[in-house]
Amino acid sequence: MGRSQETFFKKQREKNRERKKKEKFEKKENRRASSTGGSEIDWESAPENKTMTQDEMEQKAQNRDETKDY
Repeated sequence: MGRSQETFFKKQREKNRERKKKEKFEKKENRRASSTGGSEIDWESAPENKTMTQDEMEQKAQNRDETKDY
């Protein structure tokens, strides 16, 4: 009698483990499906970096112009 009860509880634990695993996977898939890819950054309203030297600002502008072509 004791053995069958142990077996029953073991099967119940395994079922619960599988059910929780399946629910967790479904939640993960739902989050992935409803994800918008993070928050959008409004670069126009972002504060300007005032710590850059004039040379660094010129380099940044040059890099921006070079990458605009792509």
